[in-house]
Amino acid sequence: VNVVPMTSGRVDEGQTVLVTEGRIAGVGPSSSVEIPEGARVVDGTGKYLAPGLADMHAHPMTTADLDAYLANGVTLIRAMWGEPAVLALRAGVASGEIAGPRILTSGRIVDGWPIIQYGSDSVLSAADAGDVVTRHKNAGYDFIKVYSNLSSEAFDAIAEAARANDIPFAGHIPNAVPTVHAFRSGMQTAEHLMGIGPATVAEGAEYYTRFHPGFTKYATRIGRGEIDLDRVHDDAKLRELAQLASETGIWTVPTLTTIRGTAASPEEVAAYSERKAMEYVDYSVISLWRAAAAFRAAWTPDTYRGARLQLEQELREIKAFHDAGARILAGTDAPNPWAFIGFGMVDELELYVEAGLSPFAALQTATTAAAEFMNEAGRSGIVAQGARADLVLLEGNPLENVAAYRNIAGVMAAGRWFDRGDLDSRLAGIKAASDRKAAVFRDAPAWPTQGTEMVPLSAEFVLERGEDSLGAERIASVAMENGSTAFLSQLLEPGGSVRNTRVELGDEGFPQKITFERTSADGAVESRVVEMQDTGTHTLTGTALDWIVLGRLLATVRDGESRDFPMRRLEDGSLSEAGTMTVTRRPSEVIVGHFYFTGSNRHDISIAEPNGTRKLTVWMGGGFYTGWPVKIVEQTAGPDGGTLEYRRIL
Repeated sequence: VNVVPMTSGRVDEGQTVLVTEGRIAGVGPSSSVEIPEGARVVDGTGKYLAPGLADMHAHPMTTADLDAYLANGVTLIRAMWGEPAVLALRAGVASGEIAGPRILTSGRIVDGWPIIQYGSDSVLSAADAGDVVTRHKNAGYDFIKVYSNLSSEAFDAIAEAARANDIPFAGHIPNAVPTVHAFRSGMQTAEHLMGIGPATVAEGAEYYTRFHPGFTKYATRIGRGEIDLDRVHDDAKLRELAQLASETGIWTVPTLTTIRGTAASPEEVAAYSERKAMEYVDYSVISLWRAAAAFRAAWTPDTYRGARLQLEQELREIKAFHDAGARILAGTDAPNPWAFIGFGMVDELELYVEAGLSPFAALQTATTAAAEFMNEAGRSGIVAQGARADLVLLEGNPLENVAAYRNIAGVMAAGRWFDRGDLDSRLAGIKAASDRKAAVFRDAPAWPTQGTEMVPLSAEFVLERGEDSLGAERIASVAMENGSTAFLSQLLEPGGSVRNTRVELGDEGFPQKITFERTSADGAVESRVVEMQDTGTHTLTGTALDWIVLGRLLATVRDGESRDFPMRRLEDGSLSEAGTMTVTRRPSEVIVGHFYFTGSNRHDISIAEPNGTRKLTVWMGGGFYTGWPVKIVEQTAGPDGGTLEYRRIL
C-alpha cells in the first residue's frame, strides 16, 4: 500500500503496515516486513493508507450518527452538546461494544440570560460558574462549552472555575466579551469564527455578523456593490489578531460548512439535494434544512451574492490565521443545514483549500492538529509505528486532492477493520430508518388548506402505546387570507380513516371556529363546523395541535409554578362543561432522538373534566422548535389504558 504518514507531505510507496491491539506495530517496505502467521491481510495494492479524520465540532446523538462518521473515515469526533446519552456512546465506543469514532464531549451548553437553547445551564455569577463547572466535571464531561449570551463577568468566572477544576472551556465567544480578551482568557477553542469579524472592522465601517437581525439588509447592500468588504475589514487588524491567536495558543474551529449552508442559495440547495449523501440524512433533518431555507424566502439574488462575498472574507480570515501559525481544527457543526454528518468533512477541508491552504495543510487540521489538541502528538493522527490504528484506505492520493476521502475502500478504528461492504451496510441501515419515517405521510391526503394558504412548517408524530401503533398525526399553522392564523391537524387512524381538524382563532387568541372532517376507509365523509364566542376559555380538540394553540399560554408559566386555566373540550361536535386545566412547569429537559438535541420546557398537565381527570406531559421545544411540542405523553384509563406517546418524527 502507498502510505500517507502525515508527518510530512510525502507518500511512501510499496509499504506494509502491521497493526496489533489497536496500535500500529510496524511500517516499512513490503519487501522487508514479515507478516505474522495467522494475521488478517488487507490488500492495499494501488491504494493509499492515510490517517482517519477528526470532526472537532459535531453533534452526535445516536449510533446511526456514529455509523455515518465511520463510513466517511471519521475516527474522532468532538461533541459540542453533551448529554448522558453522549456519555453512553463514548463509553460504548471505548469498550468496543459500539462501532464508531472516538468521542470527546462537553456537557450541556453554558449560557447567560436569556438562554438561547432550552436545556442550557445559565451562569449569572461566580457562584453559578463554580457550581456548573464542578457539576459538569463530576458528571464526566471532557470540557465546558460556553455560549453567546454570557456576560463578561460570567465568562471570566467560568474561566477561573475551569482553571480551578482543571477542565478546559471552549465554545462561542460571547457577544459581550471582546475577542482579544477571549483569546487571552485561556479559552481552548473558539467556534464559527465568532469575534474575528467584529475585531477586525476598519474605523468607522458598518458591519453586521451573520447572527444579527440586520444581516439580510447588510448582505443585500454588499451584493449590490453599495458596501465594499475590502473597506469594511482592516487587514492589519486581522494580521494582529491572527498573531495573537498564535501567541496565546487558542484553537480556531471554523465550521465553514455550516456557515455556508445557513446562507445556501436556491441553486446551492438544489445541488445539495442531488448529492448521494442526501440518501443518508435523516428524514427529520432534511425537512428541517428545507424549512430553514424557506426562512430566506425574502432574500434576493443580491442578498445571496452578498452572503457569498462575506464567506469569501471568512476564507481570508482562515488563510490569515494559518499564515500566522495560529492553530486550526476542522469541524463541521453537522447536522446543521447542509452540513452532512460524516460526508461534510471533505466539504469542510475543500473550503480550507479554497481559502488558500494546500491539501496537506488542510488535512493537518483534521489529523495531526487534532492529535496535538488531544496531547497525542506522534501517537495519533499519523501513520507511524506506535500510533493509534485509526486509518482510512483510499482509492486516490489525498495530498493531490482532499476529495480522495470521498472514495474509501475501508476504515480502521482503534484497530478494528471495516471493509467497504460493512460500511455500505451501515449506510443502508441509516437510509432504511429514514425511509420508514418518510413513508408515514407519503400517501396521505393533501392538507385541508383554503384559498392561497400554504403550509411552511409542520410537525409529524407517530402515536404509540407500548409496542402498538395507534396511527400518526401531523400538525401545522397557516396564515389565512385575512391575516389571521389557523391551525391544522391530520390524524391517520389505524383502520385507514383520516380525520382533519382546523382551528381558527379570534382576535384574543382563543378558538373561534373549529372544523372537523372525517373520511372513513370506504370513502364516506362526515363533517362538522362549530363556532363559538371568544370567551377567554380554552377549547381542547383532543389533537396534538392543542399544544401549538396553547403554546403562548404554557410559556407564561414559570419554572416550578402551577397555574389553573379555565377550559372545555370539544368532542363529537359538542362542547363539554367548563373545567379546569392545571399546568405545572418542570425543569427544562433535553429530548434525545429528534434532529439533534432538542431543549424543551416540560409541563405536567392535569385536566379536570366531568367524567374524570386527564393527565399528560407536554414538552415544548426551544430554538427552532419554539412554541411547538416535541413530545406528548398521556396516561389513559380504562381497559385499553396505558401510556400513549406522541413521538415526533418531523
